[in-house]
Amino acid sequence: MNTILFHPSLIQFSPILAQAAGGLAEGASKAMGIVMLIGFIFGTICVIGGGFAIRRGDTDAGKLSIIGGLIIAGAPIIVKALFAAFGNEGSTVDVGAFQ
Repeated sequence: MNTILFHPSLIQFSPILAQAAGGLAEGASKAMGIVMLIGFIFGTICVIGGGFAIRRGDTDAGKLSIIGGLIIAGAPIIVKALFAAFGNEGSTVDVGAFQ
């Protein structure tokens, strides 16, 4: 039984998964940029949640949530500062210049 859906002449398999324009460094840079964006959004949500927890009266959990959110949201800047402090300023993902 030959159906038109599975006819060998119509099946042209071309994998499109994990294709990045450019080299490995550019692909890793784009992936890390997405991870940094998700981390920033998650950290911001943690800070807002900590503010709501403090408003509810749970100050200890609120303070911990705010501190954790700031660390999560600011992790790329913290890592860049550590790299710059130890003399390795060339990175794949750039978060901006320190002034």
